[in-house]
Amino acid sequence: MSRPMSDTAHHKAQLRALAHHLRRLMPAGAGEAGSIAACARLLALPELAEVRTVLGYAAMPAEIDPAPALAALRERGVLVAYPRVCADRVLTLHVIDDPSELVPGAFGILEPPERAPTTGPAELDAVIVPGVAFDAACARLGHGAGYYDRLLAALAPDVPLIALAFDEQIFGEVPREAHDIRMHVVVTPSAAYRRAD
Repeated sequence: MSRPMSDTAHHKAQLRALAHHLRRLMPAGAGEAGSIAACARLLALPELAEVRTVLGYAAMPAEIDPAPALAALRERGVLVAYPRVCADRVLTLHVIDDPSELVPGAFGILEPPERAPTTGPAELDAVIVPGVAFDAACARLGHGAGYYDRLLAALAPDVPLIALAFDEQIFGEVPREAHDIRMHVVVTPSAAYRRAD
């Protein structure tokens, strides 16, 4: 017998469905234009001025593509790591010099090959993550599997957590549970939301 869904879990599921629906309604070409604008805003953040190693991601179709920003960081000499999904629902982190090395992995998401050099959470100076929905207080709602929740919990509290999102992914309030970690900054094509505390 399955457990009934909590009110918070139910609200999260509804918000995920709404966010996916709104993203599908965006006009063709809005994804690329939004990604370029968000990446420009991302690169202007003071949190990235002195980083040596950053965690990025390879975007799925409904996400802001951080590739232009990650390329610019590489040109500054920054090491860029990407997550790789393991069988035990854990993300391992691998440094990639050339995004063409990424291969389709779990869920069809591009990720580093297993042989790519690894790094750990303690080596990261900043983390850039995707998500499904966010609010102005920098709460993040992911896809619900908890991969990023576990990774973010392993980071030192002073590591900047930066999310990229389309403006359509910002909502009045994102429901949170005890394990949900808020971002320090959520960057969209038109704004950068900062956590108040």
